[in-house]
Amino acid sequence: MIALAKENIEEILVVQSVGFGIMLAEGWETSINYALYEVSNHNIGIISNEPLEVGTQISIQYKENSIIPMVVHQLVPRDNLPPGYRRFRLISLDPHINFEKLLPETSHRKFSLSTRHHFHVRFVRFSTEIPTIIDAKTFGSHRTYSMKTLNISKSGFLLATPPGFTVPFHDTTLLELNIVLDEQTSIQCLGKVVRCEADFERKFKRYGINICEMKPEDREAYHSYIDDLEHRKNRQVFRLLKLTMPF
Repeated sequence: MIALAKENIEEILVVQSVGFGIMLAEGWETSINYALYEVSNHNIGIISNEPLEVGTQISIQYKENSIIPMVVHQLVPRDNLPPGYRRFRLISLDPHINFEKLLPETSHRKFSLSTRHHFHVRFVRFSTEIPTIIDAKTFGSHRTYSMKTLNISKSGFLLATPPGFTVPFHDTTLLELNIVLDEQTSIQCLGKVVRCEADFERKFKRYGINICEMKPEDREAYHSYIDDLEHRKNRQVFRLLKLTMPF
């Protein structure tokens, strides 16, 4: 059963918090005060004011007789949070856990990943050391702009333009997008600019894009692409933690 974070974390963060259950750290006498903010197959992101560290062993009491073993693997920059709070990423040690599938099964039946913003929960964003190429244009335009991903998720991506400020998109611009998954596979979707910022020092722009519409077969290919990326990232995480990868 879903458990809301305690000690008025909702009031402090001004969100309706949601979680998977009571969260306990190894050796602690009290539960962890947290709010969920992102999910993927095997990773979750939480906001907490607890003194968690990379390597901290965590267990979540998901159901009456179900425990999810996890470990903290990243301390995320604390942008836009109240003093004393920060973001943490945790990875599951149970190969059978899929948090994307677990979340809609909770008691909040109206919750689904398509309406996740009701609870301010998003898909995990994965940085792309090897960028994905995305070609974008406005509706009816013949001019296409090729950009590279800085990070990517199942709901969208952060793009970097080539040097210069020639890409003319602005906030709320609707785009036709071509996503190059590999040398032989490209998929198409519609997207919307939700953030635009200029880096004047390095002379390029960053665009935050939300995916608005995608054909079912393209969405399946895209989600599989993200799942493969997560698996590679998980390998790096367990290697850095010096733990055996369970999946």
